[in-house]
Amino acid sequence: MNDMYTDFRAASCDTMVAVGEATASGRTILAKNSDRNPNEAQYLTRIPAARHDPGDTVRATYITVPQVGETYAVIGSQPWWIWGFEHGVNERGVGVGNEALWSREEASAEPGLLGMDLLRLVLERSASADEGLQVLIGLLEEFGQSGTTNLVVDQTYHNGFLIADASTAWIVETAGKHWAAKRVTTVASISNAYSIRTDYDLISADAESYAVERGWWDSGSGGPFDFGAAYQDPELPFLPSCTARLARSGEVMSAHAERGKVSIEDMWAVLRDIGESAADWRPGIKSESVICMHAEDTKGHETAASIVTELSDDPLILASLASPRLSSFVPVWFNSPEVPWQQPDSGDRDDEWWATERMQRLVERDYAALGAAPEALFNQADRRTLAAVRALGPSASAEQRGAVTAQALTRRSNLVAHCSAMVAELADDLMDPATIDPRGSYLVDIEAMATPTARDAIPAHVRPALTDASV
Repeated sequence: MNDMYTDFRAASCDTMVAVGEATASGRTILAKNSDRNPNEAQYLTRIPAARHDPGDTVRATYITVPQVGETYAVIGSQPWWIWGFEHGVNERGVGVGNEALWSREEASAEPGLLGMDLLRLVLERSASADEGLQVLIGLLEEFGQSGTTNLVVDQTYHNGFLIADASTAWIVETAGKHWAAKRVTTVASISNAYSIRTDYDLISADAESYAVERGWWDSGSGGPFDFGAAYQDPELPFLPSCTARLARSGEVMSAHAERGKVSIEDMWAVLRDIGESAADWRPGIKSESVICMHAEDTKGHETAASIVTELSDDPLILASLASPRLSSFVPVWFNSPEVPWQQPDSGDRDDEWWATERMQRLVERDYAALGAAPEALFNQADRRTLAAVRALGPSASAEQRGAVTAQALTRRSNLVAHCSAMVAELADDLMDPATIDPRGSYLVDIEAMATPTARDAIPAHVRPALTDASV
């Protein structure tokens, strides 16, 4: 077994898309659950559009790369210590989500561009999904991808991407500087296992020859080159959980498409999916094998932030913090007066992300007994918010949109406080010894490991990337 897998186990993230013709609105809907370490807060960040001088550079998490002449405004979800984004949307209506992939080509820890950095660069530089594909390919082939992706365990990986706009979507899966790309025609999803096999539309020039040279592909097999079979690491110990989530997301996306046009509500349901055995589900064994992920232990991953976005030249962004089952989505537009949940400059875990996470941990003490009431309340909040969004119409002013955002934020914040108090008060009466958290001391241990996640706590080795000028 590859030594790189000894310090961590969990895989993470699921991204899905329904291309314009498959949706109720006729516009592409992109959605993602970003799964990260349990104490890794994420903040919604708005980057303004800008013009840059010849010779300008931009510092990503670890390295500096040449800047382009013009960059677009971007709203994205940013892990507290990383320059790049887990998912995001730009003012031109391009949306991107990425996934960790583990290849036979060993990922490097040398400072370089992280997948999240690549994602942000694509958003800042692309006016369409087709252009985003070309920007990503250009960056990959020039700079590659590398660098430590985790502050808790020694972790590196390659990346898959889903790049979409109002009418087009591309899946791009990579291994080092090698890549394959597939155009999406209806619905699709990606996870932490290679999904592109022989069905690619584009592929890097030396992807096949390199795999043959390394002994990963038999050129005499007689069949077409299978990118996923050649590059997927078959020794990945958590590959079954990755393939299970990929299969499940594909299954539920196809089911929604078969029932009719895919809607925002359908995407919410996908992000909240915990499999067919939902009635008996609780965090613990196999809770990282479901789309709405909860960590199995302190080295595991859980959903840290989610997005559903309807893409157009005036994109609607619906963002959520922590687990989407125990949170509600808040609407944001590019002309919104403000974007919520920005990273605080200082403080010790006293922001909205941490308030939501603490409420989630109260529920996780006995999810079977304590989870149903908060879930129902947050689902109702989403229905009210979406009704208000749809009532606005396309000609709504920034002030009208801002009022809907503010109302959704207040409703959500009140619910987090209410559910926290309710669960704390009723726990002794409702918790059942037969269904309490099976992870033992996990909740105590993970709290003991928590550190501040404000801007002044960013590690020194990546702090130059996160100055005021860059965010």
